[in-house]
Amino acid sequence: MEKMIKKRIDQVKEKGHQRLTVLLIPHGFDKSFHFQISIFTIFFLVGLLFSIVGIAVLGIVKYNNTRIQINALASVYGKYFDEYIEYSEKLDDIRDDFTNLTENLQEIHSLVDGQSEELLKLPDESDIENIAFTELKSEETADKDLMLGRSYLSEIYGYRSVRVSMEKNRNLADSVYDFLDSRYGIMNALPFGEPLTSYNLTSYYGMRRSPTFGYMEFHDGVDLANVPNTPIYATGDGRVYRAIHSPRGYGNHVVIQHANGYYSLYGHCTRLLVKEGDVVYKGQLIATLGATGNVTGPHVHYEVWIGESNRTDPMDYMKVSIGQY
Repeated sequence: MEKMIKKRIDQVKEKGHQRLTVLLIPHGFDKSFHFQISIFTIFFLVGLLFSIVGIAVLGIVKYNNTRIQINALASVYGKYFDEYIEYSEKLDDIRDDFTNLTENLQEIHSLVDGQSEELLKLPDESDIENIAFTELKSEETADKDLMLGRSYLSEIYGYRSVRVSMEKNRNLADSVYDFLDSRYGIMNALPFGEPLTSYNLTSYYGMRRSPTFGYMEFHDGVDLANVPNTPIYATGDGRVYRAIHSPRGYGNHVVIQHANGYYSLYGHCTRLLVKEGDVVYKGQLIATLGATGNVTGPHVHYEVWIGESNRTDPMDYMKVSIGQY
């Protein structure tokens, strides 16, 4: 068996080494050219030719596919290129604005006696950049659409750093907000502001001549005149202490009990829109202006008390405004 295989191989080698003579006779020339070439050489040259042609065809196909991908990417990037340039230019402005915001928050935090622990929780700038870098690298690894060896644009890292910084400053912002919100709630519960959106001040707090009887008397509040049925609003959060319908004195009137021992009174109303025990809020409609009780014209008699017996000048509280109705 081995002898037969060896014999076959020898026969192939013998035929492969056989030489062929190639004769070339140029047209119009008397002299001819000839050369000899083996069969192995012919097969080698033919194989080399087919290899070159195959590689060329494969290269053309790959080139066309690459060109198609490039055109597709160019189309996509072309749509967002203007926006990319715009946001890139705004990044520095955003960084500056956030830095100013952080500095302002820290100043407010110190002015309102905020807890220093909140400031100690704020990370350094280098820590923020490291956190943003780690997050984005993790996302790049998981992003299947991102080409191998590519990474996000530098502006993406910049925006992520700002976002991380915002998140890390949340405790500071929350601390300032909680303080201001609690203080605002306290201020809102006091009778600061005006019971009417517009009025004519016809009588001040203090000694005056009585418009009905003519003798001197002490006026416990201020009289704010307007047309009948003008809305009257609560000047602070509280609970209705009294809601009385009467043809004498203050006439139809409402007394609201506020925080810290404050009271406010609204007299000579036409209609009362709340009842005793109701919880009311600053700016809530509680009555309408009228001329009930001892009056000479339509107005609201407004008083502010500290406790149930200590009347104060309402103008000192009406000049303070912490919100709009």
